[in-house]
Amino acid sequence: MSFVVGASWCLAIAGIVLGVAALAVFGKPMPALRVTVELLIAAGLLRLSVDSSWTAIVVAAALIALRRTITRSLTADFTASPWGPRTT
Repeated sequence: MSFVVGASWCLAIAGIVLGVAALAVFGKPMPALRVTVELLIAAGLLRLSVDSSWTAIVVAAALIALRRTITRSLTADFTASPWGPRTT
């Protein structure tokens, strides 16, 4: 196992541990989820730098798409009208 692969595993574990710690400290899932997903993306990109196979590329792309989906859905205001405010 190379140094970069070991570092990617450390980042992945740190993402999980720090995500749980952020949830315990802040009590909100959004900061915890952001910490976890950002560190998992960093781990995936490190792994991609060592192993440039299609599987690694797909995993990195899936993590980035998951991050975008999660952050947009959690920050969206579902109570607002999609057509704007009513003036009647």
